[in-house]
Amino acid sequence: MGVVISKKQLADLIGKSPRWISKLIEDGLPTSGGGGRGVEVQIDSEAAINWLIAHEVRREMGDGDDDDEGLSSASTEDRLLKRARREKLQIEIDRERGRLIPSETVAQILTSVAAVYATQLDALPSRCASQLAVIDDPATIRARVFEETRRIRKSTSDRLELRAREFSADVDQIDQLGGEDGAGAAAEDS
Repeated sequence: MGVVISKKQLADLIGKSPRWISKLIEDGLPTSGGGGRGVEVQIDSEAAINWLIAHEVRREMGDGDDDDEGLSSASTEDRLLKRARREKLQIEIDRERGRLIPSETVAQILTSVAAVYATQLDALPSRCASQLAVIDDPATIRARVFEETRRIRKSTSDRLELRAREFSADVDQIDQLGGEDGAGAAAEDS
């Protein structure tokens, strides 16, 4: 706990008017007592300073809508614009380096994965029905179903690895075609 001071003392301390401090109290500046009719407001200086810092940070980060004049903070707008430009530049760099995959490609891959898995699952009953029909032991049935689901997972995994290799080969081929622009400045220098 800091030193307990009056509204006027806090105003003098931070170079603002007591009326401005009253507005801050309405906005949530913590007080430690007083404020009744004829009783001066008491403010814990440490809590007030911490609140003022947090309040200013929120205002600068854009959590507060307006600054003192009712306008958007220019520094907040500049900061947000710079952040957006950095994000856009990073996306462009990632795209050029091949770190990004178009959403259509991702959707196609996921659809392929789902189709492979669904095909394997759909075949499960027909592969196991006749074998399971003659088994009375629940543990044996469980072991057989578990064995079959393992086979499905392995088969799906193998197909996905094959698709991943095919996709990687396609990307490599596209990269090689993109790099075949003919003799450039490097060839001329030698």
